[in-house]
Amino acid sequence: MFLLIIENEDNRLKAERLYEQYRYLMFSEAYEILQDKSLAEDAVQQAIIKIIDNLHKIDENNCPRTRNFMVIICVNVAKSIYNNRMYLNKQEDMVQELDSDTVDIGNDPLDILVDKDSVEQITKAIGSLNPIYRDVLLLKRAYGYSREEISELMEIPLETVKKRLLRARKMLSQVLEKEGLK
Repeated sequence: MFLLIIENEDNRLKAERLYEQYRYLMFSEAYEILQDKSLAEDAVQQAIIKIIDNLHKIDENNCPRTRNFMVIICVNVAKSIYNNRMYLNKQEDMVQELDSDTVDIGNDPLDILVDKDSVEQITKAIGSLNPIYRDVLLLKRAYGYSREEISELMEIPLETVKKRLLRARKMLSQVLEKEGLK
């Protein structure tokens, strides 16, 4: 299905051959990282889409250089999926910990409410940021992408990513100060 996004027939055939030749290898590499069949399949699909964007960099289908390129892309996608999943699991654990009656945060049970309220205010503050700053901040902090990965994903220069992250933090700090959280 993803091959339909390719308009050029030669590139579509090239992508199809690459997919057929390397999909099992890519799947096994992704599965080794993710330990989940459906996530490994998702990683292969996402990797193929990234590879389609870089078909011009691939000269031959059946050579070690192409094989390595395919595997590297897939492994990086699988690692991103893994990191995102780990981050979400940590977030869920933190929320469950806050919701748990058995958590001993301090002497006062209102501490739990203050923490929940703070999380809501921080979430609201992040949501109030201009999207160009909010998106970079969320990709970095919530999803764990590196600056380089954000640069590639958003197709903006690395320096722009750095500046937007810095400005997003300053803006967030100002909003939180106004809310009395900082």
